[in-house]
Amino acid sequence: MPKAVFQTIYHDLKQKIENGTYPYQSFLPSEAELTQAYGCSRSSVRRALSVLATDGYVQSQQGKGVRVIRNPALIDASGYNGLETFNELAERCGFTPATHVLVFEEVEADEALADVTGFAAGSKLTHILRSRSADGTVISTDESYYLSDEVPGLSPADVENSVYAYLEGTLGMKIGTSKRTITVDVATEADKRIMDLDGFNAVGIMRSHTFDADGVMIEYTESRQRPGFFSYHETAIRPSALA
Repeated sequence: MPKAVFQTIYHDLKQKIENGTYPYQSFLPSEAELTQAYGCSRSSVRRALSVLATDGYVQSQQGKGVRVIRNPALIDASGYNGLETFNELAERCGFTPATHVLVFEEVEADEALADVTGFAAGSKLTHILRSRSADGTVISTDESYYLSDEVPGLSPADVENSVYAYLEGTLGMKIGTSKRTITVDVATEADKRIMDLDGFNAVGIMRSHTFDADGVMIEYTESRQRPGFFSYHETAIRPSALA
């Protein structure tokens, strides 16, 4: 499925904000200028700007334009909350990554698993448990369930490289959004056995449901991460600001 025009505009503007082409507190070109620059309709530009606003990159100011409100100096690198792979995180934060597959199996969702993952009971799922290392230190585990029909041919080698690289590069899938719930809990015996907790007795837990560009849920993952490495950045927007 070809990428929508607004997505191309969104990703290009997002990159230019992140690399400083459009710095913090500056104004983006006008809608008319962006329409001409991208050779598109105003509706495509407006949709791209709307998503950037929702993501906390820009804010519209009536009579003035669209101001860049993302300040890289206020965002710790490890606290980025975009949908990225572990390898992309490593490249951005400057550590050497490694992934080790602990479990790779096909399962059928029973009622209990359906309640946890959100997949329908009876769904055929690919179950994966992997540990993640940064510069040789095991800092997290990811336990994932993928809808098997959506990940044909996925192998442990693909998992150790990057599941998303396989989904996007080999299968041509478009990953859309991820809904996340974040908590902190006491470290389990499995956490202590697998991770290098370095004296910590608690872990950060992120449970996420990920959807493709068509809105089909393809993945449920529970990430358990060592404190001291894990942080999360979020932009909260009051409804009145979007009116």
